[in-house]
Amino acid sequence: MRPIFSTANVRQDEAYDYWQDIACANIQTVKSRPFDREDFYGELKTGTLGDVTIADWRSASGVSRCDGTDDLILVLPSTRSYIEFADRGFEINRSSVYLLDCRKPFVVYSLEPPDRVQLRLPREALERRVSLTNGVNRPIPLRNDAAILTALARELVRIGPSTLSPQAAAIVHGHMIDLTAVILGNLAGTMPRLGATGRFSTLRLRMFIESQLTNPDADAQSIAAGAGVSERHANRLLALEGTSIRSRLIERRLDKCREMLENPQQMHCSITDIAFFYGFRNLSHFTRAFKDRFGLSPSEHRSAYHRAARRERARTDW
Repeated sequence: MRPIFSTANVRQDEAYDYWQDIACANIQTVKSRPFDREDFYGELKTGTLGDVTIADWRSASGVSRCDGTDDLILVLPSTRSYIEFADRGFEINRSSVYLLDCRKPFVVYSLEPPDRVQLRLPREALERRVSLTNGVNRPIPLRNDAAILTALARELVRIGPSTLSPQAAAIVHGHMIDLTAVILGNLAGTMPRLGATGRFSTLRLRMFIESQLTNPDADAQSIAAGAGVSERHANRLLALEGTSIRSRLIERRLDKCREMLENPQQMHCSITDIAFFYGFRNLSHFTRAFKDRFGLSPSEHRSAYHRAARRERARTDW
């Protein structure tokens, strides 16, 4: 994600005015007023994925008003606010996601300093898939499909959408629109018109595997059931990528174990603790699988990686 703005870089008496200009251009078109202008602060990072704009922002508390725009905003909050429409109001908090159709005016009051991820979605692309009469401007519980969409959006914020290849960016973009359509379709009890049903099922399967990496009881049957497909169909989908549920689960567990072995802050963790944390029940099996995948045993890899890191630091310091 590209840093767009921070009030740390401007004079305090000008901080809010700069923020208002930039936030309106990159988050959504609103008029806002901080509770305390003299102590106002704000930080904003943005990225794009085709016609989806992703914003990661935090600021001091205040009041924001939207008088009606064409924006369609998916809000993934980490703090509490209260949003008020002409006919109703509700709290925004981390237990739900919210799809705001900004054609309907609203006011947002910060109950805590705002900290959220927001996605500006292409209205036309979403309307081709599902009706927007259900699910907008109301809380959507953060579970099942909504939890998958949230995990995908936050992972994009972490790695930055610009790091994706054009092909991967196009696939992820389609997934995000499809997932939003599925969530709205579920609320309305209708089947959305997806861009690629098989692509969506594969994404859901991969995301569910990620959620089970630390569960030692996870197996192919439970993962397929959790992703809402049969085990046979799930393995058929993953076979198109040259893998299977079991292989993908083990590969991702090994990747995570390697990350911990390479992390200097995890040097106090034993190899056994790392293996068991990521769902391996047998240390010998973990050691064999790790060496087959990476060419070195876990202890050899940890030693070699940190020796190389120390040499690099010494060379840089010199």
